[in-house]
Amino acid sequence: MNSSVSSEVVVVAPAQTSASSLSFLPTLGANQLLLLTVLYLVTTQNLSLFEAIVHSLPRPFGAQEWRILASTVYALATILVLAMAGLCLPRVQKPALAIFVLISAVCSYFMESFGTVIDRAMIANAFNTDVHEASDLLSLAFFMHVLTQGVLPAWIIARLPLRFESFGVELRRRLALVGIMLCGLLIILFSQFSTLSFWGRENRSVRLYVNPTAPMYAMKEAVVDLLPKGPPPTLLSVAPDAVRVSNPTAKPLLIVLVVGETARAANFGLNGYARNTTPRLSTTPGLINYPNFESCGTATLQSVPCMFSRLGQQEFSRKKASAEENLLDIVARTGVPTIWRDNNAGCMGVCVRTGSVSFESESDPKLCADGECHDDILLKDFDAVMPKTAGSAHFLVLHQKGSHGPAYFKRYPESARHFTPDCRNASVQRCSREEVVNAYDNTIVYTDTMLADLIEQLRAHQNSVDSVMLYVSDHGESLGENGIYLHGLPRSLAPAEQTHVPMMAWFSAHAPAALKIDVSCVKALRTQPGSHDNLFDSILDLLSIRTAAYKPTQDLFASCKKQ
Repeated sequence: MNSSVSSEVVVVAPAQTSASSLSFLPTLGANQLLLLTVLYLVTTQNLSLFEAIVHSLPRPFGAQEWRILASTVYALATILVLAMAGLCLPRVQKPALAIFVLISAVCSYFMESFGTVIDRAMIANAFNTDVHEASDLLSLAFFMHVLTQGVLPAWIIARLPLRFESFGVELRRRLALVGIMLCGLLIILFSQFSTLSFWGRENRSVRLYVNPTAPMYAMKEAVVDLLPKGPPPTLLSVAPDAVRVSNPTAKPLLIVLVVGETARAANFGLNGYARNTTPRLSTTPGLINYPNFESCGTATLQSVPCMFSRLGQQEFSRKKASAEENLLDIVARTGVPTIWRDNNAGCMGVCVRTGSVSFESESDPKLCADGECHDDILLKDFDAVMPKTAGSAHFLVLHQKGSHGPAYFKRYPESARHFTPDCRNASVQRCSREEVVNAYDNTIVYTDTMLADLIEQLRAHQNSVDSVMLYVSDHGESLGENGIYLHGLPRSLAPAEQTHVPMMAWFSAHAPAALKIDVSCVKALRTQPGSHDNLFDSILDLLSIRTAAYKPTQDLFASCKKQ
């Protein structure tokens, strides 16, 4: 009998008992190491989850609230045990647990520092982030966090003395651990099912904070999205009947759409902000400001394709939008040149068939430095985009760098540094909130300058070219409200700061008459709610493009058209 027991014991591999291991500590079993790792992840890498749970519960805490909190802690531990339960092989468990810890540390930095959620959309955004934006996020604070909360614990896991027995014994022990954890979870669920089920239904988004399993699942989903799925589907033609109706004796027409970046309406002086962050636009004759405008999404990758799609926010998905023509395709098909000038990370697939010009890496010594350019670069050689032929039209899109964080101080020149002290650090959490807001407000001041300069250029040509300028941001930004920074939260979770965006319009002197638009009517309706959904149809009609796909109810100017 003794020999049969001893035959089940496996001699520990030399690599796990070498002099470099932490041999002064007691030797752990495989389940013990797993539970210690789970304990570490629960107590140090899921602070954002617990903060979300606490915020979801009413105050003051009573017995029921404490039971919900305790239940979710146990559920988290169970989820992590289940996620790592299959790691019970001698040469697999340590490296796998170390990887879990490293991933958790990376995710917890962004979740705790910026209050973000790492879901599929956020990871897709990361795949589309350019090197300059990525470098702003990978700060010294990031590396110190990963070193202390990821690399160091992973090194300790690698060096801990570990004892493995036969595969059969380890498998039985692991199954027993999983069974115990699941039984405990079932007891908790059934003992307070009504309370937990109601709380769970009302707070489904809390699951997105579970670290690292939620980010790892999101990563898997994002990678699956990128995998080839056979031949691309045939591009769906949208508005195949579209045709431009032009007056051959009319002046040329230029429609300019400025796609802002990360600008939130709350910090625009035009919208009643306490600071005058829009000093030039506030005194621009004829400017029409829309104070109640909503974005389609909370990140560029979602919002930019959405604002050029016919689908609208309710029906939009990047997969559906990429399988059909967008506004640029339709406009180009009617013979109107479409020009996309970009000072950002690209057009997110919108201009893939119509082309674009990138100014992000220009070498203009006045406007560019360290591989980035300020947004005035978009106005360089502006005369070249002006239509010259009577009755013709051009559609110009200017895609700003705008107020993209966290390195707000890189988005504006010294001339726009109106509010100080401003945060001069990409790790905004190291600055006071006042410094962060000052830096952000300076980006709005610079956007004000750029838009005012654009209007001046359009006004200078108004005797020969009718023009309309529209400006709208792709999404907003959080600046520390409730501990949340930046943007990209799922829309169901996003605060108004990330979805309430600035929008404005300007018509050159003779454009309203040429377009048969009553400007006084437009001004009277400017406070009505609007959104990115309005852009598709509004621009079609401004360009006099007729199609059955046009929806007058979505056109900002349709009710102000003169007969």
